[in-house]
Formats: sequence, structure tokens, C-alpha cells
Amino acid sequence: MPLRFYPFTQLFQARLSRRIELWVFLSIIVIEAIILIPSVYRREDELLKHLTDISAAKATGVLANEADAINDETLLAKLEGIQQNSVVTGGVLFRADGTQVGQFGEQPDLTFDQVTRRSEETYLNRSLQRYDAVWAMAPLQDKYVLIIRHNASSVQDELNQFIGRIIGLVVIISLFVSLATMIVLQSFVIAPILQLRKDLLQAGIFLAEQPDGSPPEFESLRNPPDDELGDVIQTFDQMFHQIRDAIAQRQQAESDLRLSEEKFSKAFRASPNPITMSTLEDGRLVEVNDSFLNLFGLTASEVLGRSSLELDLWADPTDRTQMIQAILKDGIIRNYEYRLRDRNGKEKTVLYSSEQLKVNNQDCILSVINDITERKEAEIALEASEERFRTLVDQAVDAIYVVNKQGQFVDVNQQACANLEYTRDELLRCRVPDIQKNLSDDDFANLWQRLLPKASLTFIGTHQRRDGSQFPVEVRLGLFEAGEEQLLLALARDITERQQAEKDRERLAEIGELAAMIVHEVRNPLTTVLMGLSSFQRMDLPDRAKLRLQLALNESERLQRLLNEILLYAKQQKLDTTTIELNQFFADLLPTLQDMPSAENRSIQLIPALTSAWVEADIDKLKQVFINLISNACEAVPQGEQITWQVQIAPQLDQVMIEVRNGGDPIPADVLPQLTKPFFTTKSSGNGLGLAITKRIVETHGGELVIQSTAEIGTMVTVSLPRVTASS
Repeated sequence: MPLRFYPFTQLFQARLSRRIELWVFLSIIVIEAIILIPSVYRREDELLKHLTDISAAKATGVLANEADAINDETLLAKLEGIQQNSVVTGGVLFRADGTQVGQFGEQPDLTFDQVTRRSEETYLNRSLQRYDAVWAMAPLQDKYVLIIRHNASSVQDELNQFIGRIIGLVVIISLFVSLATMIVLQSFVIAPILQLRKDLLQAGIFLAEQPDGSPPEFESLRNPPDDELGDVIQTFDQMFHQIRDAIAQRQQAESDLRLSEEKFSKAFRASPNPITMSTLEDGRLVEVNDSFLNLFGLTASEVLGRSSLELDLWADPTDRTQMIQAILKDGIIRNYEYRLRDRNGKEKTVLYSSEQLKVNNQDCILSVINDITERKEAEIALEASEERFRTLVDQAVDAIYVVNKQGQFVDVNQQACANLEYTRDELLRCRVPDIQKNLSDDDFANLWQRLLPKASLTFIGTHQRRDGSQFPVEVRLGLFEAGEEQLLLALARDITERQQAEKDRERLAEIGELAAMIVHEVRNPLTTVLMGLSSFQRMDLPDRAKLRLQLALNESERLQRLLNEILLYAKQQKLDTTTIELNQFFADLLPTLQDMPSAENRSIQLIPALTSAWVEADIDKLKQVFINLISNACEAVPQGEQITWQVQIAPQLDQVMIEVRNGGDPIPADVLPQLTKPFFTTKSSGNGLGLAITKRIVETHGGELVIQSTAEIGTMVTVSLPRVTASS
């Protein structure tokens, strides 16, 4: 690079140049000072030595040729003569043993002890400009010690002049070197730097205003120096193009980012799912969309800047703590199920997805919420329905099997496992031929072909337990669709007890027919016996014979009544029904009941229903029922008590309820179930068939008879009969 010359005044315009020159100048000064200080001390030593040489020469002249014959007083007197020398201001004389002989002039600061013990032969007092020194006194060296005080002012003057000459020389050299350095720096460093600064400013303006245009021509690049500064200038050119390319890329990235932000903003705002952005540190909401506000019934001003905990959005605040811990661990969570609350406190079940991200160098959480409240409620309802269905299936008295087309069990209930004595897992590994006796795979395939959707098939078969024992079943089969698969539903009922009951009923029917035949055969001879006993009443018999005859007649009549009731109970009940309005029917029957011997001195209160109570019934048999019930009620209470006979309508059951209530002692709880059984009675003269016949008549009418007895309500018999509409 050629040397460039600039006006002298421009040499001091560059701050860097001034700073460098100042440091160069100061450095030279420091270096010269380091060199000067030892020189000053050497010069000082030389001048002081010169003083001592002068005084020593004077003392030597005074004592010449008298060293052997001289005494202390004479020696001191002669030494005082050396003060004639202007540089000597005083002294002190000591014998060799340290005894002071005397002094003249100024007292020296240097002592005998310092000389002998510390070997200090000189002492300079710069403040007083005095210099003390020991003269060896060569003629009397072993006898005396002389310390002479000198006036050192001339030494200081000479030393100051020496220092001034040296400083002037140093300043001249420093100024020359600094000026030369400044000129070289200005040409080789400062000027290129100033030009580079100008180009940097120009490059900055260009990059700020029109980075896409044609770049300017930089002067610093025309002839850069071949040194490190030239490398910097070349680096500037490389950096300029890199920055220009980076700006172009940044502008493109900003354009893409603006487009992405616009898309994100639109998606954020228009998303049907609630979306929030909150700070990770304190959970304060930075941004929310309309779906979030609508879901929780809030406004933007209410939520922005506040945390979800402050808004009381979490049904369980520990869920948020667990969510934050999961995000800190993995940085992201997907579809965690939580419970949140809206502003009214209504809980909502949501799927919560969050991801950690940085926004403006702040850790934030972007959360997407999916409201699954309705779906969750539906799932809970479905699970409850399935649980109820499973409970219903498991509690069913019939065995239930679900079978596929290959005959494999797909599902079974608990009753099926109990019937066959398998566990559920064991039974699900079985096939239909394993439990159905005499059923092959071909038979099952043919059975499947016979089945039609929405049509059932019932048959009687035999199932085989795990231990090989067998039992009869009634099986009802039906096809149904489960997805794309067709399955068979089989309901199997163990009919062992039913078949046994049918056999028992057949046997009881035979016994009933036999009993009716026996009663019929006994009644005829009994009638003859009664006729014979009655004829004896016309005879004149002793009193004892009359009493026996009366007992025989009474027992024969009781036996006849018993045979009639047995025949009535054993016979099949046949009804001759007609439509009856019970309020009127009971009102007509009431006088007859009041005339019964058992109702003597007892009150029967009939309480009719508020509306008409129509039933379909056999009039004679219905009279028999209530004559029996009212008679029993009257017999159960003492005279003067009241019997309540009430008719009520039960619309929800579509029935007419007739209650017969009496007071008296309650019937024991263990006796109540036995009252309607044949031949069970609590009366001394009863035969135990009255209530049994009454119950059969009521049940034949399609009704029900219930007996209750407590100390609070007394004894109450309720007869329920189906309600019908009035006949035209």
C-alpha cells in the first residue's frame, strides 16, 4: 500500500491515533525513567565521593609529619582547621575505643556505634543537604576515628542540573518517536480504518434501506493493504455479502413466518377445540380462543393475565401439578383425561394435550382441550347399562350361552357355569357338542340352518355336566347380529324340578280323585248312620243314653261337614263369573253377615270405595270368601269390638283392594304362613280348610290373598282382585 500523507492538523483528529501516541509517549518516558533513576543515584554517589576526597585530603595535609607526636587536644585543634574548606561544616573525633575526644562545627548524625557495629561509613540527610562520612585517618588509623560533616548543597544543585539535562533529552526523543509513529499510523492504520468506517456506515445504510438493490462500491476495497488490516477489510466485504444474504433469508423467513402466524392465528381462533397458551412458571393465560371462552362461559378480559388456578378451572388442582410435572419430564402430553369446571361450577370431562414451547424467550405451554363430557357420560351410562345387563344375565335363573357358527362358546353367564360345573374360562374353551348329549357337529350345522333371524326355536334336550352326570333342559334358540358376525343365543332352563313337579301334580291329582271317591263312598253310609241316630231321638231313652246319642249326632254332622269341605277343596274350582260392582254387592251382603251368630254384639263397618269398583267374579264363591273372612274376624275379637271392611281402588295396579281388619291379639309371625295351608287351624273346633278354600277361590279369580298381623294395626286380610270396566 503506498504511503499517504495528510495535513499535520489531521494527525490529531483520529482518537485511536491520539490514544496510541499517548501510550507510545508515556511508554518512552517510563523506559527513560527506569534508565534515569540508577544514573541519578550513580551521579549522586560520584559527587558525594568527591566531597569526601576533598575533606580527606585537607585532613591529611593538616596531620602530615605529626602523627606520632600529636596528642588528643593538639589533634582536635589541628582538625578544626579543615573547616576552612567550604564543604566541611563540622566533625567529631573518637578514640579507637569509642571515647569521644571532641567535636568542632556541626554535630554529624552518623555515630561511632553505627560506624563500628553496623559498618555504616556514610549518612546523607537530604532534607538538610548534609553528608556525614568517616575519614580513615591513615596516619592514626588504629588510634582515632574521625566523622566529618559536609555541606551537600552543591551536590544537589549539580544533581538537579544532571536530571534536567536527562529529562530534556528524554522529552525530545519521545516527541520525535511519537510524531514519527503518528505519521506512520495515520498512513498505514488510521486512514484505512477511517475509510473502512465510512464504508461500514455506507453498507449499513444500504442494508437498512435497499438490501435487494445493487451494492455500492467501497473505497476501502480498491487497494487494501497486504497485512492484517487488509484481511479485516476483506473480511468486511465477505461479511457484507453474508449479511446481505442473511437479510434476504430473514426477510423470506419473516414472510413465511407472517404467513405461518396468520394461518396459526386463523386456525387458533377458528378451532372448534378450546386452545390456550399460558406461561409455564405461573400458569398465567397469555392467549385463548373463542371455543375456550364459550366452553367455560368466560370473557377474554376475565381470563387473560390470570392463571387457571385463580379462575378455579381445575376440579382437582393436583391434576395441574401432575400435568406440569409430565410436561417438564417429556415436554409434551397427549390426551390426558382431566375434570375441569366452568364459571358456574359445572364439571366437564376433557382430553388435555399440551406441549412446551418458547415465546419471546419465555417458557410457555400450548394446550388443546377436547370436551368429552357427553361422550364420557354416554360411556358411563353404557358401562352402567352393560353392568346392569351383565348383572341381569349373571343373575338370570336360566343358563345363557352365546355361540358362533362353529359351535364355540363366545360368552356364558354364571348360571351356565353353575349348571355344568365349569369355570367360565373352562366353559369358553368348550363347544356345544361337549355339553349337549347326542349332538354331533353335523347335527349342530343342520340346527343352525333351521334357524332364521327374529324367529326362535324351542326344544327339550339333555345337558352333560363336567363330571358326566346329565340333566334335562328346555332350550330356546335365536339368531342375532353382532357387528358383521351372526351368533346364536341359547337360553337353557334346567327342568328337573319342573318335571318332578309335573309328576307330583299328576300324583296329587290321582290322590285328589281317590280322596273324592273315598269321601263319596263314606258320605252315603254316614247319611244312613245319621238317619238311624235321628230315629233314636224319638225313643224314650235314659238320660245317659240321650247324652251319648247327642254326642254321636254332633260328631256325625261334623264329620259330614268335613267330608263336604274336603270334597270342595279337592274338586277343581269352576267359576260362573259375571261383572259385579263391589260397593253395592257388599252393601247387599252386609245384613246377612250381621245376622251370623259369630257377629252377635259386634259392629261391622263397611267403607265403600269413592268410585265404582267393578270386578269379574262368581257371586256365590265371592260370598263364600267374605262370609268366611268376616266370620273369622268376628270370632277373633270379643263382643263390642268393631270389624272394618273397606274397599279401595289401586289405579296404578289396576286392581280392587278389599281389606278386612279386626283388633285383638296379633297372630305370631311363625303362624301366619301356616294359616292358608290345609288342615292347619288355631281353633279348637276348626278343621283348617276354611282359609285354604278361600285362598284357592281368590287365586282362581286371578287375585291374591295376604294376611298381616301386628300390635299396631291388628289383623288385616287383604284380597286383591283384577279391576274391570263396567258392563253395558
